[in-house]
Amino acid sequence: MSLDMYYKSGMIVKTRCQISDEMLPILYQIHSNANFPQLTWLIDNIYENLQIRPDVAKELANEMLGFEKLILSLHLPFPRLALQKMHTFFVGAATKQQIIYTVSN
Repeated sequence: MSLDMYYKSGMIVKTRCQISDEMLPILYQIHSNANFPQLTWLIDNIYENLQIRPDVAKELANEMLGFEKLILSLHLPFPRLALQKMHTFFVGAATKQQIIYTVSN
């Protein structure tokens, strides 16, 4: 079950991002890790229709960078482009002070 996320980036335009079914096991690797509390929260609530505040989006963006560094340090394969897209999405919402809305499929 994937998670679609979006925030308003104009009168009509929305910026979108998705956490795919393939990405969930990768994110779950850091579940309950004290260094990633917001990602753990997101994973725990992935099937809820969440609203993510800009301050939480900023924390998620920071944790995405930390997660990528952790995976690189362990020399594990991972979908770098997907993680970077999620990072960019969270940074955009935080920078524009927009609430992220989620819909699970």
